[in-house]
Amino acid sequence: MGDFIELAVIIPVFNEAKMITRNFKTIYDTLKQIDIGIQYVIIDDGSIDDTWSMVQDIIESYGNVKGIRFSRNFGKELAIFAGLESIKAQKYVIMDSDLQYPPKYIKDMLEKMKTENADIVEGIKKSRGKESFGYRLIAKNFYRLLELLTGLKLKNSSDFKIINKRVVSALRTINEKSLFFRGLVDWVGFKKVEFPFIVDEREDGTSRFTTRMLIRLAFIAILSHTSKPLYLTIISSVIMFVFAIILGIQTLYNYALGHAIGGFTTVIILILFSSSLIMFSLGIIGFYLSRIYNEVKGRPRYIIAESVMRKDEKYE
Repeated sequence: MGDFIELAVIIPVFNEAKMITRNFKTIYDTLKQIDIGIQYVIIDDGSIDDTWSMVQDIIESYGNVKGIRFSRNFGKELAIFAGLESIKAQKYVIMDSDLQYPPKYIKDMLEKMKTENADIVEGIKKSRGKESFGYRLIAKNFYRLLELLTGLKLKNSSDFKIINKRVVSALRTINEKSLFFRGLVDWVGFKKVEFPFIVDEREDGTSRFTTRMLIRLAFIAILSHTSKPLYLTIISSVIMFVFAIILGIQTLYNYALGHAIGGFTTVIILILFSSSLIMFSLGIIGFYLSRIYNEVKGRPRYIIAESVMRKDEKYE
């Protein structure tokens, strides 16, 4: 299949049966006003509700929609990659189905990509929408830590972006199994411009992306893009070595003066402190070993249970 599709719209979904039909109609009606050939790819990330049934209904109702269903939940990052790998196009839009990434901005994003001759148009959140205090706090500190450790400046970034086929070709060469899409788009380079937008509220009021999922994604992002946490083991060993020298000098000094050595509390504190550092260091090493183990097993990144298009559809 050649690159005769001008724009592919990649939409990962998970347990969206309640609103997906209505939301997709909004996306479709908005984008059909753009004079461009569009193909939609909806990836069902192992939903346990009736999402796939709704996707099949959408495929039969519209003439340019492809549906992919995972055999189980593999995560949004891999769902995005499955969409990118399933179709060839000149440009790709990545967005959610819940309309928090408003489709009304896509026309302006495409225009900005054209006028600035950019490869990537990055959706930057002017506001983060309705989020809990805990979620907002974790997200804020995650992006600070990610920039400190990796140099990736992703504050208020989002998966809402337009990328061209050069960027997608580069992303397809990446064979890692644990992926952080936003970080990889930044990592591959190419010319990028920012597009500020306001996040809309979900109409059903419930986000599928939980705080626990955010923490997990934070670990994946950091471990995928830097090995600096491993240096903490060296730093902690230096700290303990300095403490050992100081305590050794103090002990020898007291011994030389013939004073009784009482520092039982100090010894206990040092033992607890050193044990904590050792366990923390082993934990970091364990995370990296786990990543290596997952990579060398050689299993596929995701498994597609079903791929569906309307019978009269000309695209693969």
